[in-house]
Amino acid sequence: MSSAFDFDFFWGNFGFLLKLAAPFAVIMVSIYAVGKLLEVIIRAVKSKGSA
Repeated sequence: MSSAFDFDFFWGNFGFLLKLAAPFAVIMVSIYAVGKLLEVIIRAVKSKGSA
């Protein structure tokens, strides 16, 4: 059974892929967060200007 599921190999590859993908994920999340922040600021400025 242990030969069918080589967890050391699996976790090694999973960790490698995670390290490889983490910077891209951080970049994507930060771009999304900045976009949301700008959206909130623009909405606040528009509502203040119309009031």
